[in-house]
Amino acid sequence: MNYFVARDSVTTDNRSMIRTFEVNDTTGETFVRFACEGRVMQAYFHGRNPLLTPATREMELYPLVVYQVDAQQLKTVKVTGMLSEGGKEVLESVAFENDGVMLEAFRHAAERVTLRIPRLGMSELTEVFAVKGFCEALGRIKPC
Repeated sequence: MNYFVARDSVTTDNRSMIRTFEVNDTTGETFVRFACEGRVMQAYFHGRNPLLTPATREMELYPLVVYQVDAQQLKTVKVTGMLSEGGKEVLESVAFENDGVMLEAFRHAAERVTLRIPRLGMSELTEVFAVKGFCEALGRIKPC
């Protein structure tokens, strides 16, 4: 996990961010990112594997992500597609539609949050994120 604290020099808006990395990905390419954007905390999943095919992205057939906090009951959260800074469709990343649900999942987990991401035409992904240090990082970046 890492975080950085930043403020926009013109608007003084909080631009801080936390990244929680998947425990089995040694490349560091799979993580959940919480970022202050427009004075609100936004949540995103970024992976090293494609989550969508170009066809499912074009039809906006985004997966319904199943998440689990520690050993609690499984729950679902909707996601939407993302564009790169150049406006290109990104197939390896999604934005959570209910950022607050994901923030609370990571905040209240004692050990881990597990995400299961079904992918049309591809095998399901199971990603595990350790939450040690998350609440401390959240406290350091201050409210958005």
